[in-house]
Amino acid sequence: MNSSKAESNDMDKKKHLIKPSVGKGILSLKEHGCIKEAELEALLDETGISGIKDELKEINSIEYEDVDPDFSDLDTGWAWVVLVASFLTFAFLGGSMYSVGIIHNALLERFHASVGLTAWVGALHTGIVSLGGILSTVVVNRFSCRTAIMLSGLLNTGGYMATAFVPSVETAIFTCGIIAGIGSALGYTAAMVVLGFNFKRRRNLALGIALSGVGAGICAFAPLMQMAKDFYGYSGFFICRAAMQINLVTFGMLCFPSRLENYSQTMRLRDSGRLHQDTNVFKRRVMPYVNVMFNKGIVCLCLSMFLFCAASLLLLLHLPTYITSKGFSENQAAFLISLSGVFTIVGRLLTGVVANISYMNEIIIYACSMVIMSVATIVYPFVSRHFVGHVMFIIFMGLFLGSSYVVLTTVALKFVGINYIATAIGLIFMIGGVGEITGPVIAGILVDSGGTYDQSIIVAGVFLLMAAVCDSFSICFVAKRTDVKTISVKAPDDKNT
Repeated sequence: MNSSKAESNDMDKKKHLIKPSVGKGILSLKEHGCIKEAELEALLDETGISGIKDELKEINSIEYEDVDPDFSDLDTGWAWVVLVASFLTFAFLGGSMYSVGIIHNALLERFHASVGLTAWVGALHTGIVSLGGILSTVVVNRFSCRTAIMLSGLLNTGGYMATAFVPSVETAIFTCGIIAGIGSALGYTAAMVVLGFNFKRRRNLALGIALSGVGAGICAFAPLMQMAKDFYGYSGFFICRAAMQINLVTFGMLCFPSRLENYSQTMRLRDSGRLHQDTNVFKRRVMPYVNVMFNKGIVCLCLSMFLFCAASLLLLLHLPTYITSKGFSENQAAFLISLSGVFTIVGRLLTGVVANISYMNEIIIYACSMVIMSVATIVYPFVSRHFVGHVMFIIFMGLFLGSSYVVLTTVALKFVGINYIATAIGLIFMIGGVGEITGPVIAGILVDSGGTYDQSIIVAGVFLLMAAVCDSFSICFVAKRTDVKTISVKAPDDKNT
């Protein structure tokens, strides 16, 4: 009787000792070859732990399957094909975003609706590109960057093709503003995230090259779209746009998931599996986004992006009118906008080269580009009487206004691991989209209340300075152990959240 109790107590102790150490003890022994498979199974059967073998197999598959610590496919081989695909994606989407004025004029000529109602098409199309960043994150996390970019092409093509035959501007708001806008949002975020999964040592350089595609799109496709509108008319114009955007499906097909992207998806599945079994599905899906949202560094970046986007869209929206209000022609204004596209290419390439230098701090580059742009914007109204003053501002705008996007991925990686980078970028873009809507509204209220365009330009400069300050604060929350030049896979619920 006593011996039976003693055996029972010994068995309970074994269960108590073995069960919590499954992930560490037994796996560690197995990993180092100290225990054979047959002995492991016998030990598990002896302890009577129900289902532990299946659990071990699952943990083994998550922790050790397809893990290549070198990730030898990064920065080489097919990664450069992915870079080309990302560059072209940005070129097509950037050319589409910055030609919303042409879309606006085409809709006005076709339906003769009010300017305010017609403006909703372009406003929604541009705003959803940022606001829909979180939707792109969901698709990337659930499937892949490849799927998101291909879906972007299909939605853009369908939206523009439907707009070619819509009976009213209200329908165009849905087809071109919402459907095509969501398509652009899916592709824009995914084209940035996919580079983080394919490059490590040359990540900043790759982002600089890819994002310069926006400038290439402004220079090349905006004039082509104007020619298509003049030559083919309303329906032919939108059919041409649809034919162009179907190329995004091809670009997406080239973006095969890298080993790092597959590994990151596995790590996200592991992290979600750590939640208690009684956790509901909704909470399991939402918690990773909540953890990223309350990361202090990401909060600083969100505030910075909100102010930056409010300022940048204010400038882009009012710049042509501001130039003509100073006594210059519309052709001169159009030339200056086109010139900004050329310097956007140069600025983003240079930012990528500089940021790729090993001792450079990307947060400093991010903040300094905004400070320089802030000073140039505040000074701009005082030199705007002279054409050379406009030229100088356009040069500064092209070189520095988009530089923050080049290092955004790398900066975000200082606060979250690579497996949550899509979530972080999507969240930052979404908050930036709110700023894109807010900035022009603030400027409009200021002008309607008796203010001037000069004052609204200065307000944009102040917003840029505040954005730089918010970004600078984020440096206080960088985890010291995180090296963005290596592969970080830490979950977003670390101490800095």
